[in-house]
Amino acid sequence: MIGIIDYNLGNIKSVLNACERVGIEAKLNKNIDDVDAIILPGVGSFSTAMRNLGELADKIKNFDKPILGICLGMQILFEKGYEDEEYFGLGLLKGEVKKIPTNKKLPHMGWNTLSKTQKDVYFVHSYMADFNEETIEYTEYGGVKIPAIVGHGNILGYQFHPEKSGKVGEEILKRWAKCI
Repeated sequence: MIGIIDYNLGNIKSVLNACERVGIEAKLNKNIDDVDAIILPGVGSFSTAMRNLGELADKIKNFDKPILGICLGMQILFEKGYEDEEYFGLGLLKGEVKKIPTNKKLPHMGWNTLSKTQKDVYFVHSYMADFNEETIEYTEYGGVKIPAIVGHGNILGYQFHPEKSGKVGEEILKRWAKCI
C-alpha cells in the first residue's frame, strides 16, 4: 500500500485519483505507519508545507522505503527553500529551491519536454531545485535548465505533475509503482 501524505495542501486528491486510474493501491494518510512507500504531493509554498508536516517530517527523514515527491512535494525533499521565507526542507536530497531566474512569465505553467525521453509533461511552478548530480532529467524554460526528475537511493522527485500529464504521466506513475 502506498500512502499519499495528506498535509493539507492542494492536489492531494488528484494524485489519489491518478493512482486509482492506473491500478496503484493507495490511500490518503496523515502518517507513514504500515505503508510500503509514500508520495508527497503538493501545491502551495515550501514553508507552509514543512510547517504542515510538523513532527511527521522527522519520520519521513528516517523512512527507508520508496519516497516520491511531486511538484512542491519534490521541492521539500531538498535541504532548504526560499519561497516566502528561508526555510529548511527534509534534506533528503542535496541543494536548495529558489525562484526560477528568468524574465519569462512565472509561474512556468503548461506542457514542456523532458530532456532525455523527449516526453511532454505538465508543469506549474515558480521555484526550482538546484541543478546538480541528483538531476536525472531536466526541462528548459526561459533559457534555464530546470530539474524535472531528481533522485538518489530510495528518493525520487518529479517537478511536473504526472497526475495532470495524461497517458505519459500515467505511465510514469506505473513505472515508479512497479519498483516498489
